[in-house]
Amino acid sequence: MQARDAVDLANDADIFSTVEAGGIGNGGDININAATLSLTDKAQLITITSEASDTQPAGRGNAGNVNINVTGAVDISGGKNGFSGIASEVQMGTVGNGGNITIDSGSFSLQNDAQLSASTSGVGNAGTIKVNAANFFTISGRSSNFTSGLLVLSESPTGAAGDIIVNSPKVTLDNSGTLNAESASGNGGDINLQTDLLLLRRGAQISTTAGTAETTGNGGNINIYAPSGFVVAVPSENSDITANAYTGSGGRVDIQAFGIYGIQPRQFPTLFSDITASSEFGVNGTVELNTPDIDPNSGLLELPTIPVNTEVTQGCYSAGYAQNRFVISGRGGLPRNPYNFLSPNTVLVDWVTLNPSIRNRKSPPVTIKPTTATPKPIVEATGWVMNAKGELELTANAPSTPHGSWQNPVSCRAAS
Repeated sequence: MQARDAVDLANDADIFSTVEAGGIGNGGDININAATLSLTDKAQLITITSEASDTQPAGRGNAGNVNINVTGAVDISGGKNGFSGIASEVQMGTVGNGGNITIDSGSFSLQNDAQLSASTSGVGNAGTIKVNAANFFTISGRSSNFTSGLLVLSESPTGAAGDIIVNSPKVTLDNSGTLNAESASGNGGDINLQTDLLLLRRGAQISTTAGTAETTGNGGNINIYAPSGFVVAVPSENSDITANAYTGSGGRVDIQAFGIYGIQPRQFPTLFSDITASSEFGVNGTVELNTPDIDPNSGLLELPTIPVNTEVTQGCYSAGYAQNRFVISGRGGLPRNPYNFLSPNTVLVDWVTLNPSIRNRKSPPVTIKPTTATPKPIVEATGWVMNAKGELELTANAPSTPHGSWQNPVSCRAAS
């Protein structure tokens, strides 16, 4: 199908390709090229190799492939009428392999009871699901009664589950959103993710478990490649990455990321967010987490071998009034040695609360005297006096005796 704009299917609409009961040969492919693709309210794209009917034997041949190539968004959402999705199925009793589902898009969203499924119940293997989303990849479930996600399943005693491949800068699995490559009795498929951020929320699952029918089969491998990104989960939300088995060997979980948060390896699954590669009765698999070598001591200051001897050089003591104390509280209150300055990231030392009984007392009044006196004015001397040491001193207001003044007129007596 070639469309210039959008392709929208809703309300039980479907596009299908089948190898009918009694038929021999491979099923045809479904190809869609458009700007966007929307499947809602039980809309489906399906390729099937059908099981036997009342009058015809099971079909013989491979189911067709589904190829989606859009420049914009792929939105797949269930509704009140049932689940929506894309499926390639090999039914019970048939001979043939499941088809592959390949999606290339700008973004990919799967929510509210929707699936991409490649499964086999016959002799052959299930197909592979591959999604390339340039912007983001999101799966969000709605209820625990229906698995929303990408599923490659084998319920055949001989067929193996297919693989899941997802490439997108942001991958989000929420509300029990699932990437599942499981087998009932054969080997589990592999799951390969390449992303910058893998976010697991509220019971999200990435699983390649084998032997779900309590039989043989080895767990598949999980490879998460985010060398410059992160894997993030909430510890209490039971979001798991599992490559487990029953009697076979557990698979291998290999995660390369700059940081892994909220999820950790454990020997067996728990109610927390786990990474497991265990086997109930067989050999456990391996979990390998590759993160950059980060020195946990980098950026820490080396404390001096000789502690700083801090003394208070002068203090005040006022009995019954206020007491002074010098307190070193916590690490970082002082520089590394007395000759260094406090760094900008030095921990500040809080004020110490004084005893309430002392703090609530009234302070006595304090009289503050001026520290500098008003300079006396300079005036012209009008006389002189003799001080106690017999020295002459100039004065502006000379006393009556003994003194001398050069301003008094000289008295002259005439000769008689």
